[in-house]
Amino acid sequence: MAVAAVRVRRGIQPTRHAPLCVIGQGYDSTILLCHADERHTGVVDFIFVSDHLALDFAATLSWRASHPIELLAEPADLAAWATQAGLTDHPGRVSRAGLDRARSLREAIYRTAVAAEQGADAAVADVRLIRECARGPQVVVALKALGEVERRGGVDEVLATVATRAGELFGGDDRRLVRVCAGTECTRLFLDRSRAGNRRWCDKLSCGSRANATAYRRRKSAAHPSGAAPPGPCDE
Repeated sequence: MAVAAVRVRRGIQPTRHAPLCVIGQGYDSTILLCHADERHTGVVDFIFVSDHLALDFAATLSWRASHPIELLAEPADLAAWATQAGLTDHPGRVSRAGLDRARSLREAIYRTAVAAEQGADAAVADVRLIRECARGPQVVVALKALGEVERRGGVDEVLATVATRAGELFGGDDRRLVRVCAGTECTRLFLDRSRAGNRRWCDKLSCGSRANATAYRRRKSAAHPSGAAPPGPCDE
């Protein structure tokens, strides 16, 4: 059974049938695990919380260590991501081959980011792939009017732009800011630009909230292991 994740705005029915499960919640939306052939019947939003385009792209395969969810399940998903990321206004038709190239680039970026986070050497093949993808023409940003621009480029230009941003990240000092989310099952990477350098969560409204709720339940259970409520003033 093919599954996919969708982020659905509150108050909107995401699929024709009930979702398989809820895997995350934010203040204004819910992330649902649904049958892949149903996910496009509602409003789908990608999440951009990594503070870097390349890391947000790497996060289009989520929950890697437990139950991987492919967010770029179809060519149309790649077009939607490119548009929502603000890379291009009209990505055009994306082929299956273009989707395969995007996934290959994504995985090279993810592995290289993990190496950066761990202070290890990046795989030569991954560095080569990122560099080769960056050689192509980039998305063109053209001024239309005061306060208005047009972003032109198809899938090839989008991937070249993502690869270039990845190269700038991994080849510069910001590579030392790459962190992995402290969420129990989350495998998203992000840049820690906090002043204290202690950012733990990819998103406080999802992973952070879940962790706080889990810690609260754990403390409550430890304080009252029998499950009984603490005695009130009239029980003594």
